[in-house]
This record gives sequence, C-alpha cells and structure tokens, in this order.
Amino acid sequence: MAGSTRTRKYLKWSLIVLVIILIAYALGWFFIARTVKARIFELLEGQKGNETVVSCEDIGYQGFPASFGFFCDSLHVRDRQTDAVFDTPRLLAEAPVYSPWSVMATVTGPATLDNDAGMILRSEWEHLGGKLIYGRSGPRLISYDIEGLTARFAVPAGQQGTLTAEYAQGLVRNDDGDLDLAFTVTNGVLRPQNNAEALPSVSVNVLATVDDGGELLAKKQIRANGLRGKSGILNQATLAIGDRASHIAISGRFSFDQGGYLDGRFSVELTGIDGISQVLQLAFPQAARPVDTVTGLIKSFTGGQRTMTLDVRVNQGRAMLGFIPLGQIPPV
Repeated sequence: MAGSTRTRKYLKWSLIVLVIILIAYALGWFFIARTVKARIFELLEGQKGNETVVSCEDIGYQGFPASFGFFCDSLHVRDRQTDAVFDTPRLLAEAPVYSPWSVMATVTGPATLDNDAGMILRSEWEHLGGKLIYGRSGPRLISYDIEGLTARFAVPAGQQGTLTAEYAQGLVRNDDGDLDLAFTVTNGVLRPQNNAEALPSVSVNVLATVDDGGELLAKKQIRANGLRGKSGILNQATLAIGDRASHIAISGRFSFDQGGYLDGRFSVELTGIDGISQVLQLAFPQAARPVDTVTGLIKSFTGGQRTMTLDVRVNQGRAMLGFIPLGQIPPV
C-alpha cells in the first residue's frame, strides 16, 4: 500500500515537472520566434530603424516545436531616403531549434518596386530564398539565391523592358572584421525595349573584400555610400557574353575617398572586345558614341589583338589607359 502511494506521488510530481517544462519551452519558443521576427525587421529597417518603414497586414508564428518561425503577409517596405516602395505577398522565416541564430527565409512573388520618380519594377521567380546568421553584435552573414527570375521594368523616360536570369546568388559576410562580397548571375538576358530584340545572354561573377568593412554589416549599413573612406581588393569581376566568345575580367586594389570617388589600379583582360562593345551600346544607347570611341582607342593601342591585358588606372574617378582617358566614374 505504501509502495502504491509513493508511486502515485512520483507520477504526480513527474507530471507537474513535465507540465512546467512544456510551459517553459512554449514560452521560450515564442520568445525566440519573436526574436527571429525582430531580427528580420531590424535588417529591413536599417540602422536605428529610421531609414525604412516595414509593415505587414498579418503576422503569425509557426514551426512549433521543431523550429522557430513566423510569416508576414502583404509585406510593405518603404525607404525614407528614396521614397521607394517594395511590396510582396508573403515572407516566411524559420530558424531550427538546434541553431536559432541561423535564419532561413523565403519570399513569395510577384513583387513590385516603385518610386515617386516613375520607376516601376515587377518581378516574378520560381524560388527566392535567403539566409541570415547572427553574431554577438549583429548580422555576420547575409546571403540570397534566386531561380527563374523575370523582371519587367519601366523608367521615367518612358523606356520599358524585361530582364530574365536563370540563376543568381549573392553574399555579404563579416570575415574577422573585413567584409566579403560575392555576386553571381547565370544567363541573364536583357531586352532593353519591349519591342526590340533581346541582347545576348550574359553571366556575371564578382568577388571582393572591403578592408575593415565588417562594421557595415554589423550596423546594417550596406549602402554604396558606406564605402566612402574604405579600401579593399577586387579579387575578380568577370562578364561573359553569349557563348563566352567575348568576356572581360577585372581585378586589383581599390579605395574610395571621402567624396565617394574611386582610386585604384586594375588589370583588365579583354577577349572579343567588339562583342563587348556591341552589347554595351545596345544596353546603353545614350553612351553608344563614347563606348565606340573607347573601343577604337583600345584596339589601336593593342594592335587589334583578340585577347589583351590592359593596365587601367583610376584617380578620383578618372579612368586612364596609359595616356588615353576612358571616362569619369561617378562617386558612390
């Protein structure tokens, strides 16, 4: 009889402890799920939350008990500086229980981006996902990948066109205080005018490091003007056209002064410069004459070789090939 009583007491207290553990886990799960949401919103809002306005029509939490997640329906993001507005039907973000500092997100299309100047962009995709890894003081890594992209755009001048890409991905990472950047586009095709022929497909690959730039990611200041006063190395920037019979590859050290102007010395390898020139003139018709002029100068400077390596110097945004001016690069 005494043994039966002890058994009942043991079961009773075991049940109480189990209920307490479940309640504590549920409360902890909800707290971490809200933290996942807060981190995503902080990233979208920028430094101090005063650069961007973020809102959703409906927010909910999901994934219990195996993951911490939330969804945001009718995501609306407005940039206060540019007054640009981004809208998309749904954002879903989740972090596994075993790694709550690593957040995986997916975005449902179609999405629109527009501003008061009259620029409109409407995008659709087969898949758009991202990853956010947090460190002690802020984001340590942000990456994305997109498949089957179709983007239709219209600019204030009245030009309308379409951009498609088979695949694209990008990454920014705080690497022991330096900022690593990587960007890739596979088989991107631009139709600059809806009633014009599409340009040849291009593939782009960029890999660079900004010295002591990790703070930009920690402070959520990944904007072009954040590069002012910074230096680094462009490990590789390549543009391959069509069947890769034409390509350009650039590498070298760089720096930006406080005014945002570029300084650096770059090694530029060109193959099939006529193909590169043709694509640039079709994509940017307003710059067709300068591009044609520079192409002729380079061909005469190199004796018309099909593959050539050039040494290009940039001083306060002014690009020079030897004594030949190539043009002015605007500040970041």
